[in-house]
This record gives sequence, structure tokens and C-alpha cells, in this order.
Amino acid sequence: KMNYCLDSWAVIALIENEEPVATIIERLLEHRPYISTVNATEVFYVTNRRSGIDAANEVMTILRAKTRIVPVDINIATSAGLIKSNHKMSLGDSFCVATALQHSATILTGDPEILDVKGKWKVRDLRQK
Repeated sequence: KMNYCLDSWAVIALIENEEPVATIIERLLEHRPYISTVNATEVFYVTNRRSGIDAANEVMTILRAKTRIVPVDINIATSAGLIKSNHKMSLGDSFCVATALQHSATILTGDPEILDVKGKWKVRDLRQK
């Protein structure tokens, strides 16, 4: 069974129905991908700003049902800190990468900030068909 890790870019593309990305992610949800609580926070606040609290709460319900939400512990915090200090990426992205590394998961994203950085993590570019 494949291990995947979602970043916030992927979840936002899904809820905004951006094709072909939304269909790809929908299919990959069968694998119950991991998502960091930090990235879940990003999805929540972006959705709340754009569409309101009901939509934001609904997204969290979907994440609870369809993904494995990974809380931040001191190991992931340290790993994310190392990644952030060694690479040009946002704090949220560094938590996504740290979570993926901890679970030997392939990151699902179309975010150039993750895709353009070379590291020891595996990434699937959702912008490619």
C-alpha cells in the first residue's frame, strides 16, 4: 500500500474543484494519506477566509474522515526546523515534508515551493498529468 502525505495546496485544489488535480486527489484519498495538523490549520484558515466557517468546518470533517492527521511532536518539530533552516520553504511546507519523511510517504502537491527544492523526500507533482 502506498503512503501519501497531503500538503495544503493539494487539499485546497480538491475543495476548489481544480481539475485534473481534484480527481487525482479524490482517487488517492482511498489510501488515507497523512496530513500534518499544521497543514490542516492552513486549509482551515484559507477556507474560512474564502468561504466562511461552515465550509471550513466541513473541510475539517472531511480531513478527519479521509486522512490520517499527524499531530506535531518534538521529533517532527525538530525535523521541520532542520528542513526550514536548510531549504527555502514556508513553515507549513517544512511540516509537510517532515511528516512525509517520518511516515516514508510521497508528498502530493503542486506547490512550486516544495517541488523546486531538492531533498531526500519523495514528491508527486500533481500539476503533471
